[in-house]
Amino acid sequence: MHRLIPVLAAVTICAAAQAQLIVGNDQSGTATIYNVDVGTGVATPLYSASDASAKPWGMAYDPSTNTLYWNAGGTLYSSPFGAALTPTNLGTMTYNDANVNFVALSFHNGKLWGTRNISTEAVYEIDPTTRVAKLVYQYNSSYDFGGLEHDMVTGQLYGLSDTAPAGGARGLFEIDPFGQTEVFRAPYPAGETDIDGLAVYNGKAFYVTDGPNTTQQFFYVFDVATGMQLGTLPSPFTGSGTFSAATYVPEPASLVLLGLAGLVATRPVSVVPTPLPNSQSM
Repeated sequence: MHRLIPVLAAVTICAAAQAQLIVGNDQSGTATIYNVDVGTGVATPLYSASDASAKPWGMAYDPSTNTLYWNAGGTLYSSPFGAALTPTNLGTMTYNDANVNFVALSFHNGKLWGTRNISTEAVYEIDPTTRVAKLVYQYNSSYDFGGLEHDMVTGQLYGLSDTAPAGGARGLFEIDPFGQTEVFRAPYPAGETDIDGLAVYNGKAFYVTDGPNTTQQFFYVFDVATGMQLGTLPSPFTGSGTFSAATYVPEPASLVLLGLAGLVATRPVSVVPTPLPNSQSM
């Protein structure tokens, strides 16, 4: 029965929450975490506050429990995802028994994943319960991965780098943390050099700028396979942030299909023995 949890959690998501891009930045004063409709571009506030609880550096979504995670520096928050957020301060994240911060988050296979842009720059796996991180892949410091997201459909990890590796360009990279490789997939739009929020779903990448929307008007949508820009979404950020964060929450129907696919993939195979001929039967 426990295998049905992802499906049941998907069904309980607020009906108003269709395919949504969830975004926030760490602007001064009052900050807001928004739900951006990827079809219309309309941004709906989910939570506002003047303290760190509304100023994410990284963000991730766990579809199996319908939980939104985000962090401000080293502090991890969570909330059930719905029409409004009710943040819970889960505590401080650690690595090697020291408090650490992360500039980006993703969720995959029951764990949070994060990157750091100081000290040991790397991809880390973070236990969401203990908040203890372990280093998975220390990439070349010529990269500056401020955005991170697994594509929920494919499981592939992607990162946005504000810096260009030698002979390359800043933009979207496919990251293989176990094979320890990066592959360039799509550039930054012309004139953009600082994009810290990333969401990826079913081959589409959403670049989320820091703001304010008076100078950075748009978020950008790219096709991962072709590297081509597909369009833009209006930014709702009214202030300038050092960091921005994003994740993607599919519509409930897609979550149910993903859950069912998981059930099929993990369902034990029943082997029916072939009866022996009568002459050989016992």
